Amino acid sequence: MNTNVVPSIGSPQRGGEGDGRREGMTEKMIRTFRGILNKLTPEMFESLMKQVDELDINDEETLNAVVELIVNKALSEQSYSSTYAKMCRHLKGLRVSSKSSSDFISFHKLLLTRCRMEFQNRGLLPEKENGVSVAQEDLEQTRHKACVRLLGTVRFVGELFKLKMISKGNIHTCIGKLLQDESEESLECMCKLLTTVGKDLDTETEIPKINSYCGLICNLMQKKMSSRIKFMLQDVVALRENDWVPRRRDEGPKTIQQLHQEAKQAEEREMLQLEKGMTTMHRRGGGRPADRRQSFNVKEIPGKFNQDSSLEDKTQEEARAQDWDEEDVYTALKRLLQENSGNDQIEAWIQNTLSTRQRSSDGFVRALMRAVCQSVIVDCGVYTLNTYELLDRASLLKRFIKDDHKQLVALNAVQQLVVHIDQPDGLLRMFFDVLWDEEVIEDETFFKWKSSAVSVVSLHNFFTWLQEANRRLN
Repeated sequence: MNTNVVPSIGSPQRGGEGDGRREGMTEKMIRTFRGILNKLTPEMFESLMKQVDELDINDEETLNAVVELIVNKALSEQSYSSTYAKMCRHLKGLRVSSKSSSDFISFHKLLLTRCRMEFQNRGLLPEKENGVSVAQEDLEQTRHKACVRLLGTVRFVGELFKLKMISKGNIHTCIGKLLQDESEESLECMCKLLTTVGKDLDTETEIPKINSYCGLICNLMQKKMSSRIKFMLQDVVALRENDWVPRRRDEGPKTIQQLHQEAKQAEEREMLQLEKGMTTMHRRGGGRPADRRQSFNVKEIPGKFNQDSSLEDKTQEEARAQDWDEEDVYTALKRLLQENSGNDQIEAWIQNTLSTRQRSSDGFVRALMRAVCQSVIVDCGVYTLNTYELLDRASLLKRFIKDDHKQLVALNAVQQLVVHIDQPDGLLRMFFDVLWDEEVIEDETFFKWKSSAVSVVSLHNFFTWLQEANRRLN
C-alpha cells in the first residue's frame, strides 16, 4: 500500500443520482478540511476546531481520508507536529459506522493503525517507486527522503504520546526496534523520539527501562559511526542526566507574529550589513558604484511611488521603471513582503511602478512567484511551508497570474525555487496543494506542466489524486 495516497472517497461502483450527489458533497467536505489544515497554526487552533466540528464526517471512507490528510501534513510540516497532535486529541472521540460489520470505526483506532504502518515501513527501500525502477544514483536520495519521513513519524508519535494518545508500551516498542536496528538513520530517529518523550516517559516505574536504554546507547557509542550520530547519542545521555531539561528551550511552533518579527530582524541585520558595505565602497572609491544593480536601493522602493506624486515625478518614475529588470522587481517585492505589506498595498506598488508591458511579461510573473514563495518558506531544521501565509497571498497571485501561459510560468518558477534549495522532501507538493486549493492554478495547467516538466516522483500522488478527482467530476 502506498501510504501517501489519500483513500478514494467515492464509491467504487457507479450508483444513481443520489450517490453522485453524495460524492460531490463528500468531495467538497474533504476540500474544506484540507483548507482548514492549510490554515492551522497555534493561534488559529480554537477557531479552526470549531469549523472542523461543523463538518459532516459520517462514513468510513471519509474518516480514512481525514486521518490520511492529518498524518501526511504532520510528517511534512514537522515543526507543527504538536499542533497536529493536538488536533488529533480533539478528534479522538470521533467514530463512524463500519462498512463491513455492525461495529463502529473510531478516529483514534485509524490514527494508531496509520502511525504503526508508517513506522513499520521505515526501512523499506523499494526497487520500484510508483511502478518506475529506481536508478542506483537515486537510491541515496530515496534513503534520505525515507529518513526525513521517519524523523517526522517519530516526532509526531512522540507528541501524540505526550497527549496520552499513545501508550507507553507502544513507545517502548518503537525505541527498542530503533536501537536493535543500529543503522545511523534508526539511531537518529531513536534520539529524536527519546528527546521528545523522555521527560514524560521517565517516571518511577519506567526508570529501569530508561536506564537500560542509556546503557545500550553508551555501548553503541564505542562502535564505529559518524561523529554526527555519536554527538546525538551523547546529547541524549546528557539530557537525561539533566532531568530532560534541554540546554536550549524548545518553544514549539512559532506563531505568525513571531515569524514576521524574525523576518524583520533578519532584514534589519541584512540592511545594516549592506549600508556598512556601501560606506566602505564610498570611502575606497569616492563615489557610487557604476553598476546600476549595485546602486539599487531596495529600502527606498515602497515609498518612491505614491498617488500624491507630482506630474513631473510620475514622468521620471515611468522612465525609471523602463530600466527595471526581473531581479530588480523580485528584490523590491521581497522587501515589501518582508515588511508584511498588505496585498492591496503591493498591488498598488506594482500598478504605479511597472508599465502594462512589464506587468504582462514572463519575467514579472517569475519575480512575483519567487518573491511570494520565498517569503512563506520556513527553515526550522528542515524547510517547510507556512501555508497560512501562502493562503493569505493567494489572492495577490490570482490578480496577476490569470491565463494558462502565466500559470505555467508560475509553476516553473516554484519548481526552480525548490530545486535551488535542494528540493526539501514534500515542499513542492505542499506548494501545489495550496495553489490548487485556492484555484491559483487550474487543473489543465497542472497537467500541461506535468507533460513538459522533468518527472518529479514526489508529485506522483498529487497527480494521481487530481486525475481521480477530475474523473469523478466528469
